[in-house]
Amino acid sequence: MKRKTDFRSSSNGGIVRLADVLPQLITKYGLQKPRNIEQMTQVWRKTVGEPYGSVTRVIGLKSGTVEIAVPHHAFVQELSFRQSELLAGLQTALAEEKIKRIKFVVAS
Repeated sequence: MKRKTDFRSSSNGGIVRLADVLPQLITKYGLQKPRNIEQMTQVWRKTVGEPYGSVTRVIGLKSGTVEIAVPHHAFVQELSFRQSELLAGLQTALAEEKIKRIKFVVAS
């Protein structure tokens, strides 16, 4: 059973200021601002190594899924074989991002 977050305040008659609650909600729902895409791309390139690092890039991070642009479908297949290893590397280097998945997207 999920536990509800209680935002009531007994000190001021049950009224809660948004400024007091907002940081809790941001943390609870994982809405923190992700790192700069360029910084994430640098971590990705270091994790994946060459030759893939120079031809792939991070597109974004959405709901714990890192989207990686690759130039061809063959790259999707090749990188999929290493997906567990790559995911572990990203999770270690970008722990605060709470990465759960890697999604490869063919982009020209």
